[in-house]
Amino acid sequence: MKQTQSNRMGDGKGGLGRLFCLLVLIFVAIQSQCKGNQSLSPEELLKEKGKSLYLSNCASCHNMNPSIDGSVGPAIFGSSFELLKARIREGSYPPGYTPKRTSAVMPRFPYGDEEIKALEAFLK
Repeated sequence: MKQTQSNRMGDGKGGLGRLFCLLVLIFVAIQSQCKGNQSLSPEELLKEKGKSLYLSNCASCHNMNPSIDGSVGPAIFGSSFELLKARIREGSYPPGYTPKRTSAVMPRFPYGDEEIKALEAFLK
């Protein structure tokens, strides 16, 4: 039996029903994700934000695990806000700090205090 173009492409009632079901599933998934974040404390939310920033911007040079040296950057687990702020914004070090490596390849990022505090929370 030969199918029409409409039936093969799902343009009939079945296609709209599948689209509606897909939209409902997406909505439920988004709602459950949002409710999951509401149960986290403000400190846990800050750590999650820091983890996201670290994995998307820092891990490629430092390491996926911040306790281990990376191919380019050193381990940065436990780094203070002052150190992170100086390295990330200015490309320098806080007064009196002795660098773990002498390279100068660290790029600068336009992070505000909130992002740097999130990174610090994750790295603690």
